[in-house]
Amino acid sequence: MNRQLLFLERILYGDGFTPFNIVFVVKITGTISYGNLRNALTKIQAKHPLLRSGIKSNDKKIPHFFLNERVPEIPIRIVERKHDDDWIEASKAAWANVFDTRNGPLMGVTWVRSPDISELLISLHHCMCDGGALLLLVREMLALLDNPEKEIGQHTSFTTIKDIVPAAILKSRKNILKAKFSGAVLRLALSAATAFIRPGKIKINREADYLISWKFSKADSSALFKACSAAGVTVNTALCVAFLNAFREVKGDNAHNKITCPVDIRKFVENIDKDTIFSFGLVLTLSIDKDPNMQFWDRTRLLQKKVTSKMADMNPYEFLMAFENAHSSVHKMRKMLTYGKVGYDLMFSNLGKLDIPQHFNSFDIEAIYSPSVIGPFANPTTIITSTFNNQIDFTFISNDGVLDRADARAIRDNAIALLQREATLPVTEPVHHNNFNHEQKTNNR
Repeated sequence: MNRQLLFLERILYGDGFTPFNIVFVVKITGTISYGNLRNALTKIQAKHPLLRSGIKSNDKKIPHFFLNERVPEIPIRIVERKHDDDWIEASKAAWANVFDTRNGPLMGVTWVRSPDISELLISLHHCMCDGGALLLLVREMLALLDNPEKEIGQHTSFTTIKDIVPAAILKSRKNILKAKFSGAVLRLALSAATAFIRPGKIKINREADYLISWKFSKADSSALFKACSAAGVTVNTALCVAFLNAFREVKGDNAHNKITCPVDIRKFVENIDKDTIFSFGLVLTLSIDKDPNMQFWDRTRLLQKKVTSKMADMNPYEFLMAFENAHSSVHKMRKMLTYGKVGYDLMFSNLGKLDIPQHFNSFDIEAIYSPSVIGPFANPTTIITSTFNNQIDFTFISNDGVLDRADARAIRDNAIALLQREATLPVTEPVHHNNFNHEQKTNNR
């Protein structure tokens, strides 16, 4: 059993030797046994074929997932817990871990252990797992830790493009021709974009990668939720505006006023099995209005209208089919992302309210830290948020060579102050600007 990596999976896979890992951290109070943790990972690995797989290239040098009948068990690394922030250093070590992509598994667990409090770090290669799939694995692991006898089933095959794109669309002659044309345009665009990029030694020192973590209080989180509801915008959009504004305030003319936001393809594709793991996604690129006289909630409503319009225009099937016709240019895409000029401030992802219980029979979840992800691309700056136990959690990842840590802290502080201030003020009716009118209030959902 094997399948070719999709275009976007190949971008994340890279050369197979450079880390591109996603890490999720759960803080637990109570007793965890090694035997129960090993049992949980054994059952999870037995369920998901990708966790029993390696990656090998065919004679055309195209990488494929293949089922490895002799795959090693998911490794558990144990670190004795001495300080509350030991999980941050453990996360950095997990970022730098080089998975054995040839044999698998492409998953590991770090147990930051003490008698009463532990952090469990689940790390995976990003080419096989996105944030949604990672949450699935965390839920399964916690359920099995609490109830070792629980059965979670077993999948018998990989998720392929045929599981995502309906057959009527995938086999349509019109769609096939359109995808070939779009793929050709993409190949030409990548050729033009990379024509003058000269790959060289990557200047980023991976030892300078850093992680900044913080949480909103329950009161601040609740205030922001209510303010966004009153303004008719999503929390995601309000956070985008706050961070873009903070980058502009701190970086001045060096800010790009551009943020990229991954979009979960599960929102568009109903026939994807909800308990399978994969790493396919869409992307939104957003900017905010620079009018200095525009109020925060007016600016956020304006961006919400753009988001709503762009989301409505998204076609995940066309997107996937077009990229599948551009495999010959994978190396050019990686070249552009790794060595090209950075044109955006950050990637931002909001996982929303996490569907994870707080209380189990044998332990409690004291905290969940939003995932962190870092790879070899020229701009690693990423902010990921999630909500657990009515608190918004933030993870800010970057590198001192790209964004000085002091600037990152200033951006954090600026965004926090803005959100706290705006969330406690009455949300006003939209102010009429030349490019903004009252109709937007009824168009935002």
